[in-house]
Amino acid sequence: MSAAEIGQAIPASAAPRAGLREQGRQARPAVSWWGDVWRRFRRQRLSLAAAVLLLVLGFLALTAPAIAPYDPTEQFRRDGLTMLGEPLGPNPRFLLGTDGLGRDLLSRLLWGGRISLAIGVSATAIVMATALIVGGAAGFAGSKTDFLLMRLVDLMISVPQLFVMLLLVVVLQPGAWVVVLVVSLFGWPYPARVFRSQILTLKEADFVLAARSLGVPERRIFLRHVLPHLLPLVTVYAALSMPGVIFAEASLSFLGLGVPPPTPSWGSMIQDGLEYYRAAPWLVLYPGLAITLTVVSFNLVASGLREATDPAQRGG
Repeated sequence: MSAAEIGQAIPASAAPRAGLREQGRQARPAVSWWGDVWRRFRRQRLSLAAAVLLLVLGFLALTAPAIAPYDPTEQFRRDGLTMLGEPLGPNPRFLLGTDGLGRDLLSRLLWGGRISLAIGVSATAIVMATALIVGGAAGFAGSKTDFLLMRLVDLMISVPQLFVMLLLVVVLQPGAWVVVLVVSLFGWPYPARVFRSQILTLKEADFVLAARSLGVPERRIFLRHVLPHLLPLVTVYAALSMPGVIFAEASLSFLGLGVPPPTPSWGSMIQDGLEYYRAAPWLVLYPGLAITLTVVSFNLVASGLREATDPAQRGG
């Protein structure tokens, strides 16, 4: 068969279709790394729903002063307690009921979320910043700096954290800033090790070696070339660390060593409600449910981010 016959045998529409496919491939817009992460993250419906729930909880916590029906410390001795002096159940005036002192539970739950989430975000930010500085300095500088910082990490890991945390809280007096301090003090060693390992890999990458060969200062290489590649890992670790911080705050408040009364937090609300857990189970149920939803949501978001930032899933 000649070339002319072959050309006649090919359908007339095949060539235009091939050309359109080629143009489509060429015209496909470039997607940034973060855009690709968001595209893969939003496909995970459960993680996306958890992220939306966290946004709602954050909004409620931020707007607590405006949307809370009452002052969280106001005691309604006459209208907020039964004739026997017990908490009221949910009713039209107090939508979630009252506690043992006649305080509105909904208002305390909103303000408690404000305190608990603020402590969680603050402590997590300090933990991630400390871990990034220590792990980044150890991995990028290497040599004696790496040795000394890693021995410090080993020392912090070997300390009995719970007993030291309780001792510090007792010595420094309970308070929100003390909770942030003691929680962040022992939260950074493990992430620092992970960040160090990642930086040891990144600093041998071709783009870092090329920047060094061009005479780019080490500080600029770290800030402009290494750190951006580390931010996805920092984001995932921050989402993973938040539940532990919230649990630590709730545990300290439950033991009476967290946020001092009458300021509410979810942990202290559970501790206050234990006295009435049989007659008024909602005093323990609502703050416990709030902690559970928050922790599970953070875990689901962290799981989704881990899947979305996995290089093996790129382009999937």
